[in-house]
Amino acid sequence: MVITSGITDTDGISSVGPSTAELLNGLATAVLLLDNGRRVHYLNSAAEGLLNISANRAVGQLAEELLGMGAVLQGAVLAATTGHTTTFREIEIQQGSASHRKEEPIRVDCTVSPFPAGVDSFWVLAELVAVESLVPKALGSDWREHHVATNQIIQALAHEIKNPLGGLRGAAQLLNRQLPTADLQDYTDIIIRESDRLTKLVDRMTGPRKLHAWELFNLHEALEHVRHLIEAEFKGKIEVQRDYDPSIPDATGHKDYLIQAILNVARNAAQAVDGRGNIRFRTRVRRQFTVGQRRYRHVLEASIQDAGPGIPLELQEKIFLPMITGRSDGTGL
Repeated sequence: MVITSGITDTDGISSVGPSTAELLNGLATAVLLLDNGRRVHYLNSAAEGLLNISANRAVGQLAEELLGMGAVLQGAVLAATTGHTTTFREIEIQQGSASHRKEEPIRVDCTVSPFPAGVDSFWVLAELVAVESLVPKALGSDWREHHVATNQIIQALAHEIKNPLGGLRGAAQLLNRQLPTADLQDYTDIIIRESDRLTKLVDRMTGPRKLHAWELFNLHEALEHVRHLIEAEFKGKIEVQRDYDPSIPDATGHKDYLIQAILNVARNAAQAVDGRGNIRFRTRVRRQFTVGQRRYRHVLEASIQDAGPGIPLELQEKIFLPMITGRSDGTGL
């Protein structure tokens, strides 16, 4: 939102000139013109749509009452009268008139700056740019409590999981020695490796938080490891089709974390097609790609595709929260 201030005459927008009004009305950005008393003298059609109020109802109102910004707006207008610009990021404003508030507040970026309209005339120009909050509304204010409770559950489950892992690994080692062929021993090797990986995972969950050393690994090796696990788990009823980009270089990161993440998603994909049929592993190099508001020259992309029904719309904003699942037998872990 941009606001500019100064001294205005009482003739309203006509003192700015028809060309200026025409220009402002053609903008896709919401714009208001205020006088130095902070009263609205003009708003364009984009502002009418954003604020859900007609120009006839808005003109003459105090801007801080219309927008619900109070002293914040007053200070910005005062600063603008002395030639200074003020910017607010992700500030909440109201929709509709003060006497008929039914809409939820919206978030906008707000800049307040002087807008001279002539030799002896100045206006306050308000430009409102709607922005989406970084935290989805669906998460709500209970997220932190939910997170604490989830951690407690995970701690308890981790201890219950770790105890039988030693016995499982030992049994697999004994069985491995008695199997007659290397093909059958591949399955016990998978059990032993997965037992070791799960033991490390449980140790990380129950132990103190610490930084883990990154390692150089091949993305396709991680995907192939998961492919063997999925095909073994679903007894050959799931075929994993592979569409790999051979130009992908080795990457640096936490290989075990990545394997666990890929395994979780691949298992969900297999369950989405009822444990039979095809899922696809696909890798690509993306160029000039933005991740978390940071732009990278190159990123590696691994996608897992299935022909299942998809995630229900009501779960899409919170599906990555712990304990959230779309399956009746799921845990969300």
